[in-house]
Amino acid sequence: MRFDKGTIGSVLETVSKEYSDRTAIIFEDVSVSYKEIHRKSNIVACNLWNQGIRKDDKVAVLLPNCLEYFYIYYALFIIGAWIVPINTRYEKDEIKRIFKDGDVGTIIYKNKIGVFNYDSILSDINAELPMLKKFISTKAIDNKKRILLVDLFKENCDMKGFMDYLIKNPVEPDNVAILGYTSGTTGIPKGVMILHENLVKTSIHEGVIMDLGKDVGFSIAPMYAAQGFNAILIYMTSGITMKWISTFNPTDIITHIVKKRVNALHTQPTMWSLLLSLPYFQYVFFKNLDKVIVSGSLCSPNLAKRIEKSTGCKLVNIYGLIESTGVVTSTHLDDPVDVRINTVGRPIDGVQIKIVDNNRKEVPKGEVGELAVKGYLMKGYYKNKEKTDEVIDDNGWLYTGDLASYYKDGENICIVGRLKDMIIRGGFNVYPIDIEECLLGFGKVLDIAVVAKEDEILGESIVAYVIPKPGEEIEKTEILKYCRGKISNYKVPDEVVFVSQFPILDSGKVQKNILQQWTKSQVPEEYRV
Repeated sequence: MRFDKGTIGSVLETVSKEYSDRTAIIFEDVSVSYKEIHRKSNIVACNLWNQGIRKDDKVAVLLPNCLEYFYIYYALFIIGAWIVPINTRYEKDEIKRIFKDGDVGTIIYKNKIGVFNYDSILSDINAELPMLKKFISTKAIDNKKRILLVDLFKENCDMKGFMDYLIKNPVEPDNVAILGYTSGTTGIPKGVMILHENLVKTSIHEGVIMDLGKDVGFSIAPMYAAQGFNAILIYMTSGITMKWISTFNPTDIITHIVKKRVNALHTQPTMWSLLLSLPYFQYVFFKNLDKVIVSGSLCSPNLAKRIEKSTGCKLVNIYGLIESTGVVTSTHLDDPVDVRINTVGRPIDGVQIKIVDNNRKEVPKGEVGELAVKGYLMKGYYKNKEKTDEVIDDNGWLYTGDLASYYKDGENICIVGRLKDMIIRGGFNVYPIDIEECLLGFGKVLDIAVVAKEDEILGESIVAYVIPKPGEEIEKTEILKYCRGKISNYKVPDEVVFVSQFPILDSGKVQKNILQQWTKSQVPEEYRV
């Protein structure tokens, strides 16, 4: 399929013509064709335009996974407005910070999601957000003027006027499509300006790598997360059917995979840790599933091996970050098994990489250094040139903060960890992944995360937070004994703390900054074993 113009709206138009009656989305048990997605997205776009939404306006979307989310995404892409996806777990201050930094003028939201009452939250912060003028909600609110989400689907909009507007104000490939905020594991989240053409190109390349033909792709990710909207675009540019659900219950996920003839499963490492811990998982037969795509956070070799063995599928292991439009490297289906298991593959077409030392000079192959990336980069951090210049140099190289090395084949890449996560214990560099990978081989351990703790003598000591497998009891001495002889003595943890779960982001990343805070205080009650 050929896309002549690199905007997401034009891609949807092309796919809707090429695969008019093909099912585009199966959400829960509702199926929608590409033709219908295109038609309804234009209706929603027209109604948003009638409400005053224009190109380059910043529109926050605060919804759980739902079919309406698709139409809103595409509608805003068609208009050329900037989508600001909001995590449905954010607290009031986090939302206020993003709205203020992102100059959000419109919010499309569900009034209540779980324990969060967004009517109340938005009412509390509205006075501090003078730019926030338009509210589009799922339900009406007494004594307050609101646009209802259902009104965006009315078909009596001024489509001719809207089309005339688009002709005079065309969306271009180098325009911003999404203003996505970093996860904020350290410091204040920054707004990443992601371009239309970069989203389109990375999606096309990854679809080819995944060999998506007539597959049914199933993504287990919130649609507000980078992994979620990347999956949407990868599936769309490939013209396949995409399956989504509203909940993230492991049992429901397995049921949908087995009963809905899913061929390609797009998920996070953290979700696999949950799935593999289910007592009945070993008895599940994945008849149609033939490829598993893992992204969002680092998938350890131990976990990758378990995924392939338990599903009988080939693993596509993706590495990326939001500043590089979500995809940098990927393993391939025809890679040798050791490459699929032990690496994150090689750069996708259009991306260059290098591994550098602290002075940003390339290190010899085989040595560990910081990974730098060129190609499909963000336009920059919104209103933050200083931070942009810190990570992107004058030659267009983005310095990721991730430690990497070349695999033994000299072509594929291994991610060792985050530069900020490296522990310097008694003058020795310790990469937490070495310890984590070792202990994941211990039969009583479900998951592990290793962080540094300030130490007067060593500089930094090593703390291992361990989640035991259900029903297992582990002693600290067992952990230490298992490590000895498998990893260097200076890598053996100084402390072992048993917990019931980790604080994690929706991307699947463990919030190690919070674990480090725990090294100075007590583990909260809800995380204790």
